[in-house]
This record gives sequence, C-alpha cells and structure tokens, in this order.
Amino acid sequence: MGTLPGHAAPSLSVVVPVYGCAECLPELHRRLTAALSDLTTDYQLIFVNDHSPDASWAVLQQLAAHDPHVLGLNLSRNFGQHAALTAGLDRAAGEWVVVMDCDLQDRPEEIPRLYAYAREQQLDAVFARRVARQDKASKQLGGRLFHGLLRWLGGPAQDPASGNFGIFHRRVVAALGQLREPTRAFPLQVHWLGFRRGALDVEHAARAQGRSSYRVGQLLRMAFPVVLAYSDKPLRLLVKMGTTLAGVALLGALYLTVRALLGQAVSGVAVVLSSLWLLGGLLLAALGLVGLYVARTFDGVKNRPLYVVRDEAGPATAGS
Repeated sequence: MGTLPGHAAPSLSVVVPVYGCAECLPELHRRLTAALSDLTTDYQLIFVNDHSPDASWAVLQQLAAHDPHVLGLNLSRNFGQHAALTAGLDRAAGEWVVVMDCDLQDRPEEIPRLYAYAREQQLDAVFARRVARQDKASKQLGGRLFHGLLRWLGGPAQDPASGNFGIFHRRVVAALGQLREPTRAFPLQVHWLGFRRGALDVEHAARAQGRSSYRVGQLLRMAFPVVLAYSDKPLRLLVKMGTTLAGVALLGALYLTVRALLGQAVSGVAVVLSSLWLLGGLLLAALGLVGLYVARTFDGVKNRPLYVVRDEAGPATAGS
C-alpha cells in the first residue's frame, strides 16, 4: 500500500491528481503539511502526475526526496483526472482519505474541518461544498450545463457546488477499489455506493496559477459518456420517439385512406419521401446510439488497466 517500512498505516492520506500546476506544488505541499500536522504526524501525501506537460514530475521528485510522507506516482500517459484519482486511491493507506485538486482552489486549511465534521456526524463521506465559487463564469456555466444534462438524461443527481474535494473513510475507498469500469466519475461512484455521506460548506479560492483545462464544450462532451455509463434513458427516449412516430404514421395512413375512399385526390409522393428521410435519419441515430452503448461494453470487457504507473518517487514507495 505504499506505507513506510516499520510504521503503522497512516491515519490520514491525501490524494492529489496533478496536471499543469508545477508552480503550485511547493506551496500546496507546505500548506498541506501545516494543516495535517495539526491533526496527526502519521499522514501520507500521494501526488499523481497525470503526464503533465510542465515540470510537475521533477517538482514531485524533489518534494519526495525531502519529505518521507510524500509518494509521487508518474503515469505513463494522460489517463484523465479520474483515472489518476484511482491510481492514488489504490495506494492510499489511511483510515481517512482526502481527495483534492492541485491548483490550490481546494484549500488545505479546510481538511481539519472536513475531518471533524465527518467524525461528529458519524459520516463515511463528506464532500466540500463551494458556496462561493471563484471559477470563471464560463467554467461555472459549463458545470451547470454538465449537471443539468446529466440530471435530465437520468444520470445520478449531483450538487453542482460540489466537486471531488472531500474526505472519505477507509470503507468507502475500499469499496471504490472494486469499481473498475473504464468510465470514471468519482463523485457519482461515491454516491452510487450508498454510504452515509454529507456536505460541508467551505471557502473556495481563486486559481493560483495557469488556467483550467476544462472548457464548456469539453465538459458537455464528458457528460455524454457518463450518461451512457450511468443511465439507459437515451434508449428509453428512442423507444418513446419510435412509438410516437409509428402512431403518427398510422394516423396519417388512415387519413389518406379515408380521403381515397371518399374519392378525393391523394398525392402521396412528397409524404412518402419526407417520411422515408425522417425514418431513415431516426434509424441511423438509433443505431449510432446503440453502437455507443455496445462500444462502452466492449471497452469494459477488454479489462485493460485504468492507468499505468511509469515511475514512483519517495521513501513511501519502499515495500510497495
């Protein structure tokens, strides 16, 4: 599990996916160390470099060389934030595990409050609720559209004010480790597990360096595979649409039949052609949607690893 040799498992682990924030990492490490030292000296900091294009891995190697609490994982390519989270969670050994971003918008100083709230309320999972988000308006709009689309298409409901930041008991992390589907959505997976969970309002900070890699279009593109993974509502909508069109077509056929029986002229060429185009387009859309579900199933049965670790850094790797 990546624990220090000769030591008990740390009571608290922090998992941080890293991408495009090399300049933030020393300050993040300093603030995490200060925040966690108030809780325990027995903690673990796991930084997962998701093939960041900057010098993040070099910075993590330096941090690991000087702090035995640090475990650095360097993925072989960019697997995505949620796969990087999974890599860190697989190595987390604490009784409680904190998940947070690397850009300092998730404030390390909130960790003691999250821990205290989870213990006081006897909760297994506590998400940090950002009551006053400091993101750009475009990112907030993308988030609202993402959650709105997911909710409308029947996916699991999620509070747009909450992200990945939170604290989770060992039993939650162990259960998450059993979920190995290729489409990863950390908060939705925690909700699906059904443990006792809550939310705590926290202060959200402005981004310290760089800019977010998520855009409105990218967030919406992310919503579609999540919907395919968590909902069959698109298929049910197609069934309803097909049934409705069949009913309309039947009524139209009855109408034309009555007109013909009454001796009225019926010109059905345009009607037939438009109907063929409409039905043909719907059939192609339906086949494409079913194909996407089949493709997701195919990705799952391949049983490929969710991530590949290229390098590790830190004394915490000993014995792992």
